Amino acid sequence: MAAPPGSAQRSRRRQSTPVVDECVIEFIKRTILKMSIAELMNHLRAWGFLTDTELQTLPAKTTREYIALQVVHLCEAKQATINQAADLDIIYNHSNAKKRTWDVYQMSKPTDSEMNHIDVSEFKARFKKVIHSVMKNVTIHFKDFGDAMWIRLAWSQTSMKPNQYKPTFVVYHTQTPYIFISSLSSTFRPVLCQALLSAAKYSHIQHMDLKSRCLDSLKDIVFKRFNQNLQTYHPRPLQERNYVPSILDPRVTYENLKEKERVHYLTRETFGDGPLPELDHASYRLETTFKGEPGIADKIEPLRCVVKFSGPNLLESIRSLAPSGVAEAPISSLLTCIPHKARNIFKISDRRPLQPTSSQATN
Repeated sequence: MAAPPGSAQRSRRRQSTPVVDECVIEFIKRTILKMSIAELMNHLRAWGFLTDTELQTLPAKTTREYIALQVVHLCEAKQATINQAADLDIIYNHSNAKKRTWDVYQMSKPTDSEMNHIDVSEFKARFKKVIHSVMKNVTIHFKDFGDAMWIRLAWSQTSMKPNQYKPTFVVYHTQTPYIFISSLSSTFRPVLCQALLSAAKYSHIQHMDLKSRCLDSLKDIVFKRFNQNLQTYHPRPLQERNYVPSILDPRVTYENLKEKERVHYLTRETFGDGPLPELDHASYRLETTFKGEPGIADKIEPLRCVVKFSGPNLLESIRSLAPSGVAEAPISSLLTCIPHKARNIFKISDRRPLQPTSSQATN
């Protein structure tokens, strides 16, 4: 039976039509819808997948939904792949890093080893090789922003496609031992840590008990860059300084002037005058034992509690405690040591006495 006229031509036309993964297009659309109108065009230009001529066809004053629809049509025509979609997602998250919580990890080497300069291309190849040797169904994408390498991983433990909507982000500054990781589940932590150690040629990695939403402030803390912003303060004896009240009125009697001066002095000595790194929380896990008869105390479970401090800028809030009269000066070192010890997660427990050896117990 002869084919209907024109059927062969229609078949060839269908075969020549670009086939685009619908999941990729939907992912691009959702990524664009997360962007604000103010940042949308800048992100699309930084993306580089669409030409300037194509971007000029997008309406200037309209809704994000309409722009997303037009971008999707352009991406379908250009056969966008998961590589382009992941690249756009990295650009968005780089500009909106504060919407994520970042954990800081530190890698270390044996004391007798020497620091080797890392070749970026070799790092990426070794990293992907280790990941794919353990888990085949994982997408890995890299993008460099200055000296910072951003790595995006979408995971899947089954035969299904990797979940692109719950990726893990890793930020690594080459030639440093510090890793910043966001949205990493305990299931995938071992393979990711092993890949980082192998690619960066380190032997150990551990969590620093430091986490926050402000990625830049975490970098300032571990790289000790915040010290450069603080003004160097050279304390002088109290009798050599003149504390000037904020209100100059001869009719006002100033009480506790020396105490205010002392608080002002201790605050500057502890925190300096410059801006402090932004941290949104600090937590203290307390574990203490019952104090009493040895036989009774040993049978009672330790008392445990967690105290959390949170705020938009925790360190600035701590700095204002004494001057505002909320707390006495000096402020506890458990609060003021956060940036210098590079940690905001603490565990406080009783000092346990050394157990006597068997010979000592016998004597």
